[in-house]
Amino acid sequence: MLCSNRFVLPGSPSTCVLDTAVVPLPSFLLFIALAATWILSRRNNGTTFRITPIRWVHIVYLVLVGAQIAMTILELVRLALERLGVGLLPANTVGLLCVFAVLWHERTAGRTRITASTFAAYWFLLAVFEAIKTARLHDLEVLNPNTTKTSQYPSSDWFLDNAVMLGLYIVFFCTECATLVLSRHTSDVTDRKLRSNV
Repeated sequence: MLCSNRFVLPGSPSTCVLDTAVVPLPSFLLFIALAATWILSRRNNGTTFRITPIRWVHIVYLVLVGAQIAMTILELVRLALERLGVGLLPANTVGLLCVFAVLWHERTAGRTRITASTFAAYWFLLAVFEAIKTARLHDLEVLNPNTTKTSQYPSSDWFLDNAVMLGLYIVFFCTECATLVLSRHTSDVTDRKLRSNV
């Protein structure tokens, strides 16, 4: 089973539904979007508008995405140790690895608006769904007496881990929004220079 021995929690969605159908959904959409982006970039022969990322900001971004990958692995390991099942949460780890790989390539090749838009949508969806999960885990922490400090993954730790991940998703979304604004400004400056040279 994808998730077993989950704690009973009044209301909906359950933690099992969240981990198998809701939270991993953005990562599956990301896989489709990255494949489509790759095909489009091949057809455009690399002529997509690019901006050079601010070096230290990009490094911090990469480090934080790496930390988020570690957080997802930590949750998977602790769920497995508690025999709660991991659902389809490994898809999120793979999705984050894909993002890290693209960002690693873009540190020298330059950022594109299409990947920034794709990642902004990805972070936004993850933040929304993670917020729902965090709220439900807070309910679990408050209402369910079966999750105690003697367990391998007490509900208080589960809630805290996901609250941290939620915070990072919001930071990532804001970073991509800033990238899109910067790319628009750079594009406008370039267009004005081209028109002045004509």
